[in-house]
Amino acid sequence: MNTLGRRTLLLMIPVNLVLIVWVWFGRVVFGVGGWFFLIFMLSVVPVLLIALLVTTILAFTQPGRPRSLTGSQAVTQVVVWVAMFVFGAFMPDFGDTDDSHISLLTQVFGPSDAALSASYTIAFGAAAVVLVSYLVLLVMLIADRRKQERPPPPRVTTAPV
Repeated sequence: MNTLGRRTLLLMIPVNLVLIVWVWFGRVVFGVGGWFFLIFMLSVVPVLLIALLVTTILAFTQPGRPRSLTGSQAVTQVVVWVAMFVFGAFMPDFGDTDDSHISLLTQVFGPSDAALSASYTIAFGAAAVVLVSYLVLLVMLIADRRKQERPPPPRVTTAPV
């Protein structure tokens, strides 16, 4: 049994839930709060809940005991988590005033177009990594399920002549 795979499987539910909340309003920890709190609640959070629920169900209903992710599935799940954390930390937010675009980087380095641009670049890069790694994980979970559900080929035996 793969230790990383077993631990990752057991952590899927709590870490997925924490990171959904983090993506939703984790920026507030760094003093970055604005309209994305409401926008993400109505658009991003439901999509993340459904998507992560699908992979969690697929992972927990894999055949075999004790249940465990494969090494590649576990690494891909960890990549999804890290990218979600990065997205939640670096996604800029905005408010009702002209100069209310803030992000983690503008809080650390001061308000500037370069810091804001870098924040968007990091956040959108992390979002792309989440999407690609999630799709890879989904394909791996489905492919492994199909591979394990396929009956073994029939054995052909010949009688000695």
